This record gives sequence, C-alpha cells and structure tokens, in this order.
Amino acid sequence: MSDDQPIVPASASPIRAVLLDADGVLQIIGTPWVEALSQVGGEAFAHALLNGEEDAQTGRESLMALLERMVERFEVATPAQEILSLWHRAEPDPLAWQVARDLRAADYITVLATNQQPERRDWMRGVVGYDGLCDMSAYSCELGVAKPDPAYFLRVLELAGVRADEALFVDDNAANVSTARDLGIRTVHHPADAGGELLRKEIIEALA
Repeated sequence: MSDDQPIVPASASPIRAVLLDADGVLQIIGTPWVEALSQVGGEAFAHALLNGEEDAQTGRESLMALLERMVERFEVATPAQEILSLWHRAEPDPLAWQVARDLRAADYITVLATNQQPERRDWMRGVVGYDGLCDMSAYSCELGVAKPDPAYFLRVLELAGVRADEALFVDDNAANVSTARDLGIRTVHHPADAGGELLRKEIIEALA
C-alpha cells in the first residue's frame, strides 16, 4: 500500500469496480492531440484524423493505414511512419499507477478502460508495461467498440460482472463521462494530465 491517503476498502463502498482511462489519467500526454498533429500537418489534417479514427480504435483498420490515407489526402510532407511516433509520447504517471495498485489492494475490480488502436495497444503493453496494472484491460480495438458509444460501457460492465451503479468511471473526456453517467455509472471527470495526487483525492471522494 502507498503511504498516501488510503483508499476505502471495497467492503465499505457501494462501488465494486473502478474503470480507469489511460491518456490524461494514468499517463501524461503533454501537448494536446490537436496541437501536436497540427504542428505536423495543419489544423485541418489534425481534425480530420482525430474525427476519422473510429475504425482504428475499434480494430477495423490499422492506425498506419489511417495515417497513410490522411497524409495523402492532405499532402502532408511528413511520412506516416514518422507521425506514428506521436502515439508513443505518453509518459506513465507513477502516482496515478499507485492509485490503481491501491484500488486493487483494497479489493476493487480495476479495469483499464481506454480507446486505443492496435499499434498503440501493443506499445502500451510491450513498452510502457500496462499488463498487470489492472485486473482486466478493455482496449476498444479488442472490444470492437469505442467510447463514448454506450455499447462500450455495457460491454465493460459485463466483463467486470457488475451493475452500472456498482461502477466508477474516471476519464478526462467530457463526452465519455456524460455517456457513462447517463447509463447510471458513477463518474469522475478528471482534468487531463492533472496528475495522480488529484486523482487519488477524486477517487476517494467518489467511492464514499
């Protein structure tokens, strides 16, 4: 257990499962996606790419195929392979990871609930080392559905074996949080890259 403020045991909370987003919550992104991609190919390229990544996030298309298509469409000089490196820039937040470990130690079911393309999922697992951090992983590219689709949350609840009112979902994306809340899931809208110290306080309050 951490020496920080302790997590209330699952036996003392109505919550049984905690669903944790990765980008902006468990790992620090730094430069926002729109800004980082705009620096490479312009604002129109950035928005088109981010708005068109559903197939990649749900495993129906590779991220590289999407990048190559967008590079050609917007006549971007930077090769797709080089742009792909932007998806390898996240840094795990040690304090946030400790929160995840403390939740497991307090007997909560922990779920890595994250939208990721196959390439980034592989990088997160093989390079960053996400395997084993949570009890289970719910990568959108494996489930075939992505946040904020309600079907994503229903699938995760099914995997965790809990009802909506027994789950807590933490994310930095307002649309994702709104959908989860509409389904009856308790939520925390965590400010992007705000860090593990705040995350601990938010979760402790939400578990009460």
